[in-house]
Amino acid sequence: MTARDPRTVRTVEGLRAALRASVNSVPLDEISVSELCRTAGVQRTSFYTHYPSVGDLLTAMLVEEVEEPLDAPDMTGLSISEVAAEFQKTLTSAYGVATRDRELFQAGFMSNGSSSLRRALTDMFTRRLRVALAIWISHGVAADVDADVAIPFAAGGLTASMEAWVCGDGEDEVAWADSVRDQMPPWWPRPE
Repeated sequence: MTARDPRTVRTVEGLRAALRASVNSVPLDEISVSELCRTAGVQRTSFYTHYPSVGDLLTAMLVEEVEEPLDAPDMTGLSISEVAAEFQKTLTSAYGVATRDRELFQAGFMSNGSSSLRRALTDMFTRRLRVALAIWISHGVAADVDADVAIPFAAGGLTASMEAWVCGDGEDEVAWADSVRDQMPPWWPRPE
């Protein structure tokens, strides 16, 4: 991890805290940059140095929260079943993060700027799927899979499942992740 300027850290943390507080009482589309900056004690120019919009601030915050616990160990050298189990753990973890911040995710998915959140989550899932599929193919599994089609298809489905999860009222992210896994195509390895 690279060291960050303490002022930048304070600014970003202040903006994130202000956004968390604001989303509890105001729909995301009604939160202005000016009001957010007043609440955070940050200049508008500082806001725009880091984010183009309030929706982009929320997207960055949520995707970082999802991705942070997903930093799995190096998966090279793992068996197919071990890679499948690692991917399943990361998926369960993603739903767990979404459960803990359900109101923020709902605000992001239900806003006019929801496409940036969907795109960022899809990009994150795409990166993870590329790694997993490359390992499976190296083991002789899924050799006939067209990665250029399968990866965006699966990543989009995972993003949609995240939206369905946060817009519902479920609390068992393990059961949800297992159900999502069970809907994946037949070439998708399952943990043993």
